[in-house]
Amino acid sequence: MEYNEAIKILKAILKKHPLNEKEKEAVMIALGVLSWGGLYESKLKDRKSKRDKSAEW
Repeated sequence: MEYNEAIKILKAILKKHPLNEKEKEAVMIALGVLSWGGLYESKLKDRKSKRDKSAEW
């Protein structure tokens, strides 16, 4: 599952289901972690593309 898909699912859970404060906090933390994971994945792709471009003649 992709990070963006997981984020969308967690946001839908926040909207649809009544959660207590601790549950909301846990979902928000999970959203934050997934967001950072997505950024890291994006950065790796960017590095790879730069490396591939520099290897071309």
